Amino acid sequence: MKPVLVYLTLVGLPIVGTFGLLRAGQDLSAPISVGGTWEVRLSVPSPPSDDFRLPPGPTVLKISQSGTHLLLAFDEKTRLEGNVQGMTIYTGLADGSNSATAVSLAPTVIHLRATIDRSPATDQLQGVITFARGNLRTEVPLTASRQRDAIKPGGGY
Repeated sequence: MKPVLVYLTLVGLPIVGTFGLLRAGQDLSAPISVGGTWEVRLSVPSPPSDDFRLPPGPTVLKISQSGTHLLLAFDEKTRLEGNVQGMTIYTGLADGSNSATAVSLAPTVIHLRATIDRSPATDQLQGVITFARGNLRTEVPLTASRQRDAIKPGGGY
């Protein structure tokens, strides 16, 4: 009788626990993947003043992702932290980035909100990025396309 109890304890309980965990997690899903390099195009409206100018042409955005947490980097100084919720990205200034009160010749990004559009051709972000320069706040529409890394000969990356 004692070996049967030991067997049920050592084998039965882990099996019951495994099935319980599988049942509890059956509705869980991984967040959408947005990590990688994106080419950003800003639809700059006519500037509210001569002091507000953004760099022309496309900008490169690099997104690092760990679960739902994101780190976005436009350049060495401009970093945003945020998260992905469903098909939407919400970000704000990361610690160590330019602050909105910093005196600078260029406007500072203070937050970004974008939705993810998955299409067979390429992933896209559609949203709004908010810039600040002193007390001036400007919302600029943005469109970003994910850059596909070229596959090296031999199938490696």
